Formats: sequence, structure tokens, C-alpha cells
Amino acid sequence: MRRVAGIIVVLLSLVATARATTVLITIEAQAPPTVSGDWSADQRNAWTGADGEPRIQFNLRTEAGDSRWGFGIRAEELQGLPPSAFSGVARDVSFSWTREAGTFRFSGTFDAGRGSGRYTFAPSPAYLSAMGGLGYRSLSAEDALRLAVLDVTTGYVRELGQAGYSSLPLDTLTRMRIHRVSAAEIRELAALGFKGLDADTLVRMRIHQATPEVVRALQQLGLGELDPEDVIRLQIHKVTPEFVRGIRDRGYTGLRADDYVRMRIHRVSLEEIDQLKALGFGGLAADELVRFRIHKVTPAFIREMRDVGFVTVTEDQLVRMRIHKVDAQFVRDARADGFAMTSPSDAVDLAIRGPRYTRARKR
Repeated sequence: MRRVAGIIVVLLSLVATARATTVLITIEAQAPPTVSGDWSADQRNAWTGADGEPRIQFNLRTEAGDSRWGFGIRAEELQGLPPSAFSGVARDVSFSWTREAGTFRFSGTFDAGRGSGRYTFAPSPAYLSAMGGLGYRSLSAEDALRLAVLDVTTGYVRELGQAGYSSLPLDTLTRMRIHRVSAAEIRELAALGFKGLDADTLVRMRIHQATPEVVRALQQLGLGELDPEDVIRLQIHKVTPEFVRGIRDRGYTGLRADDYVRMRIHRVSLEEIDQLKALGFGGLAADELVRFRIHKVTPAFIREMRDVGFVTVTEDQLVRMRIHKVDAQFVRDARADGFAMTSPSDAVDLAIRGPRYTRARKR
């Protein structure tokens, strides 16, 4: 551990044998430990953050190699880095990056936007003290480095506490920051009826972009009482307001969230519903639409079967033909071998008697 040069002077007055003696005691103060390791950067593979500003990709590895970090930094936040680092060769450069949790100091070389070298990270004593007051005592230097990289500020921690999420485990706190769970969003969700959500649910909602705006839009569609898991599933399967309105415009009312999810899972599309209607299969129940998709009863399949003479068929017959692998080629082959194929039932019956049909074709 590094030692601070200053000393703390304490004066103690001792009274002994009617004579006051002043004793000078010196105590050497301890500074927070630092973290060091290797760094690399690549300005040529820059990317844009959520704020629309470009980031330089940085990667850190601790001395022991047991921790690795990849993140982006705005060029203007790197104090002391010469412009030549991005256009030519810059050797023996030294620059720093300061966060509330502490300061990174880098040294190394850049060549046309790519750099590497060594770094040290010194936690901020003021930050560690403030975090201790917020319930995060005994943070290590590695903890502080993680909080610095993720920009977990004391203001962010206080805001979460005011929203009802105080003294979270450190891993939970960092996950919430990674996925940008904010106190403002927590309050918005509560106003929409999603109160007292656990931290894991809040994180999952952010991962799947189940924002207050999305929740509000889904609630307005009248899908029944939605809970956070419903919203997450609707988002995962891309049940958009446009899809719901399109389904309703085609006469499907009273469906619940699960119905829409199943339709999306099996890729029921608005276009296919329209094509089925044009072929005489309008008004199919939502479950029948899903069954058609499961068994690949597509508009193309229906047209093919009509081409071989099966014009009047029921939904069940279409599904049974698919189950038993009856298609237009099957019907043509059977007819070529002398089998009468006057109805879908004939074709299915022959498909079920597969071994005898195979022997007949061999003869």
C-alpha cells in the first residue's frame, strides 16, 4: 500500500507527579490502495453511445489478469492526450481520466489511433467515504475501479435510495447501472401500476426495452391486466402495438397477451391472414391460425393442393395432409402409379398405408 507523505500530529497532555508533560505523537496516515495493469485503446473502432457521441474503445486488464474491462471514453475526457495520438505516432504519452470514484493514469504509446501501455487507478477517498455513508463500507480498490468504469456516482446511488432501492448488493447496483435503470423510470413504472418491482425485474425490463412508454402503449390496447412478465414476454416476441391493431382490424377481438405471444412465436403474419381469407379461409380462430403455422399449412400449400384437384378442403383435412406428408407431388406420384386420388381423405389414407404404397411403386 502507498503511504501519504503527511503526518497527523496529536497532542496529549499527561499529568504525572504534579507536572504536565506534553507528548508529541506522530501517526502515519494510510492512503487507499491503487490498482494497476495493462491498457489498450482503438480509436479506429470507435462507436457511438446512447447520447449520440463517439467513444474510443478502451480495454483494461488488472495486474493479476483476473479482471478485464471493455468500455468507451469520449476523447475530450482524456486529459493530456495529444491530438497526434489519433493521426500519427505518439510515444511516451501520459494522460488521465477522472471519474467521481477515482482517477485513471495512463502511460504508453499510440500509433494512428491504436494505443497500449500501463495504467494505475487511485480511488477517491472522498468517494469512498461518501459511499460508506450510503451503506457501502469497506469497498476495495477493485470495487472502486468497477464503480468508476460504470460511472456509479453517489448521486445515482442516492436517487435509487430515494426511489426505495437503498443498500443494494454491490453486484445488483452495478447491474442496474449497466442497464441504465433510473429512479425516474422506476417512478414512472410505479405510476403505471408496476410498484415494488425487485431489482432483477427492473433490469430485465430494461434489457428487453420494456420502458414506461412501451408499458403505457400496451396498456392502452386493452390486453387485460398486464404484469411485468407479460410486458417482457410481449417485448421478447415483438408484439408491437402495430401488430395488435392489425390483428384487431382483421376481426380478432378479445385476445389476451398470451394469444398474441403464441401468434408471434409461430410467425402468424397479417399478410398471411389476408392471403388465407382470399383463399376462402377467412375468420379462422386465433388457435387455428397457430395450428396452420405449426403444421405449415401455408397459402402456397393450399394453392398447390387446389392445382391437383383438391378444391374443397376443410381446415382439418389440410392439417392432416401436412401431418402425413401429403403434398402435390405425393398426389401426382400416386395417380401415376394407378391410385385414385379423388379426395384429401384418399391421399391421407394412402399415406398412412405407406409400406404397401411403397411396394406398389416398386412393382
